Amino acid sequence: MRLLDLRCHWALQYATASTQYDPEAYAEIPARLGRLDGYLTTVGAAVLPCGRKRSDWEGQPDPWQALRAMLARYEAEFSGRLLIGPEDVARWLAEPDDFLCWGMLGIDDLDALIRDESDLPHLNPLFDRGVRVFRPVADDWPGPLRRRFLQELAGLAKGGGPRPVLDLAGMRAEAAAEALAWLESDAAAGRLLLVHSHGEPSFDLGRFRALGGLLGVGVGKAFAATADELAGRIEAIAAIPFRGRPGFEGLAIATNFLEAEEVVEGLGNAEQVLAWLAGRFGGREAAMLAWGNAEPLFREAAGAPSPAPPPEGAPA
Repeated sequence: MRLLDLRCHWALQYATASTQYDPEAYAEIPARLGRLDGYLTTVGAAVLPCGRKRSDWEGQPDPWQALRAMLARYEAEFSGRLLIGPEDVARWLAEPDDFLCWGMLGIDDLDALIRDESDLPHLNPLFDRGVRVFRPVADDWPGPLRRRFLQELAGLAKGGGPRPVLDLAGMRAEAAAEALAWLESDAAAGRLLLVHSHGEPSFDLGRFRALGGLLGVGVGKAFAATADELAGRIEAIAAIPFRGRPGFEGLAIATNFLEAEEVVEGLGNAEQVLAWLAGRFGGREAAMLAWGNAEPLFREAAGAPSPAPPPEGAPA
């Protein structure tokens, strides 16, 4: 069994030695690099966010060019292993057991780039380039801009092709509630895939799970101080109905290894996380948390439909 990861800011490992970042802003990163030991052979696919600290964004003379440079780096490092279209999904799922991790491109903190509606046309070329996960944060956007962003994002989906993923991570309660209300009421919302990739959610989890949102469960101590506490949080969230029925659906792992200040003891790398899931939960639940719940997101964002679920009552 491999792990699917809703967040690994892989490029940050180069932040103190790359001209793409302000090295002084990432002095904590070298001490965290050991968390990536074994990552590429333990994780099957990860969301790879392009982002930087706010102070670093503010120091960029051309933020959009800085973003394009980050995308180019991922395209080079994960050449042939980016989930962009259905043909990529087919190759990914046909890989031998010892394959290297694939990636799906995302963008962080779009509100550092999109200042008003005149910036929204940037979304389409980014989607065409292969970006699939969009994390706006958007707390400082006025309401009309937030709604217009959602409409533009939903409009990127064409027919049965790739679909954009809306990531609510980092949003304050007001902006997140507004996004959920739009998703509940707008017919175009069905074109979007919904995720909260990492961190503490600020919104009503009942509404989020009713919409079929995928929640990233973190291994950082900011989310849970111990492995037992983490298991308890997972079980408590699983008790909230997901599309009308309680269960482990809608939960996945977001390691966020390079950004977490501290990680839970015993969960310091991907191999340990995978072993903990297998030892702490039943086989079916562990497989759902490690891979099964996140696979549809990776498939559908790249335009490859997920297999139809078995009829209710059929053996798992």
